[in-house]
Amino acid sequence: MMIYLLFLKPMRKWSIPFAIIATTLLIVLLSDSQASPLPDFDGNGTVDFPDFLLFVGKFGARQGDERYEDRFDLDGNGEVMFPDFLIFVSKFGKTVPLTVEKMNFPLRALHVAGNWGTNATMVREWEAAGSVGRLIPMEYIQWLKGLHVNWVGLSIGLFYDDSLDSTVERNYTRDDATFSDKALRQMIREFKAHGFNVYLTLAFEDYYLPDPSRRAERWLIGNPYGPQWSPDVLPENWPWSLDHPDHERFVAEFWETYTQQAVHFAQIAEDEGAQMYSLGTETDYLFRTRSGDVWPNHFGGEIKSMVDRVRSVYNGLLTYDMHTSVFLWPHDYGPGSDHLWEDLDLDIIGISAYFPITDTAPTSVISVADVQARYNEIFDQYLKPLAERNPTKPILFLEFAAQDDVAAPSLLGYSHFSQYIFTDADRNGLDDGEETQANIYQGLINAINDNPGLVNGAFFFDNWITTEELWAEGWAHHRSLSIKGKLAEEVIRSAYLSYKQASGR
Repeated sequence: MMIYLLFLKPMRKWSIPFAIIATTLLIVLLSDSQASPLPDFDGNGTVDFPDFLLFVGKFGARQGDERYEDRFDLDGNGEVMFPDFLIFVSKFGKTVPLTVEKMNFPLRALHVAGNWGTNATMVREWEAAGSVGRLIPMEYIQWLKGLHVNWVGLSIGLFYDDSLDSTVERNYTRDDATFSDKALRQMIREFKAHGFNVYLTLAFEDYYLPDPSRRAERWLIGNPYGPQWSPDVLPENWPWSLDHPDHERFVAEFWETYTQQAVHFAQIAEDEGAQMYSLGTETDYLFRTRSGDVWPNHFGGEIKSMVDRVRSVYNGLLTYDMHTSVFLWPHDYGPGSDHLWEDLDLDIIGISAYFPITDTAPTSVISVADVQARYNEIFDQYLKPLAERNPTKPILFLEFAAQDDVAAPSLLGYSHFSQYIFTDADRNGLDDGEETQANIYQGLINAINDNPGLVNGAFFFDNWITTEELWAEGWAHHRSLSIKGKLAEEVIRSAYLSYKQASGR
């Protein structure tokens, strides 16, 4: 409304009563005006005050005038007048949707993760203080800037009670709870205010029930053969089975409630200017768009409906975060996963990239050269064919992490938070676990550089929002996926600086 008041004074000559103006303005502000282009006149990605000043400079111009430019004529009627101003006000504060063509690859990204660890501590403290003021400590922002990061990822937890629960819900009371809408909006706003692009992903958080007969880990949901693939699960407790008496109702309600949650957070992403949004994380038996030799069913119709409903409220880049397992065991997932990207016309191919580097757990530090060679093999075997089938869709590692443990090459994402005890078996003055983690990151970055344009960046996972004091009090004393304070931190800093210098941004 400040813009309206600033603009009102030079318009006193207008005879339109104030009440009519205010009413008209309110109608425009409340209406859906996504169809017309955003008036980001200075091209900085946001409709903001500099754009307003440019608009004021053209107000009153008509076709044929020297001052007239059609980009300021927002209703296209040949003159820049009050109706154009109302359109401008309705767009004020909005972020111009990012397109693949405008993306600056490779991304310089870190994944903040979800509402756990120090993230949960920061959110609780902010909410306990009345949900006012800064949520993200400035020292964390400065840490990101020191790493030359330009993208951050946030994971939004979704829940279901057990294998018989067909209702996908937000849950604000668990330890790994859903971020409250207010906290999520605040984090996006603060990251955006400091110049970071924001990526959001939905992720089911597992319930590890004491009764294994009703357990439903997220990797298994959607699989009609659940009781065979997870023997503890009883057939009567698995409505995903095609012959279960409650199958049709269960599946319909599950997808409807999931879609409702997807639309809810897509609207937040649109409102706050999050540039990329993922419909799910590592639920690859659920995200299948075709049947096949193994699969008598698929969920193509349900997922396409979700995509359509999300796109009706969200104009940013849409993706899904597919787990490495799909590439390692394609027969177990079938064509419904292989053709997911083209069937849904998603903008980005997202991979939760936990490819094992070794078959067994090493007992000594793996070399950068060995890691690099292995990733080049992975790229040749799995990613180059994927890119050839989807030439217009960039590939991103929406999750990647390796623990600071010499055994990490066999299971990158394993994070048991064991006590940090300095170990230097090779007697080079470096902790063996940190050296392993750093070598894995360097080997991946080298392979990305070996194959320009194939993998367009990686969101390095579990780098939580924290203060230095909070980190030093607890998590600094544990092995984890985070790079904070470790050798891998300098690997990322150096790589991201080189990306930044190469792009000039």
